[in-house]
Amino acid sequence: MINSEINTELNSQNNLVEKDFNTPKKVDVNILLNRVRAEKNSEVKKNLIITASALGAVAVTGIIAIL
Repeated sequence: MINSEINTELNSQNNLVEKDFNTPKKVDVNILLNRVRAEKNSEVKKNLIITASALGAVAVTGIIAIL
């Protein structure tokens, strides 16, 4: 059942839970910035791993080609 002001859901114990989406919620900008920084660091690490893997594959291919 969806109302314009209140959304009801069943939680894991099959109890009815009401959520009021019209109440003002505070958002901490520092938390959001920390989340963005963490995601950026994660992407940098992933890119570094991919680059290292690609360079390793090229090095192994070069060594095999030389032999």
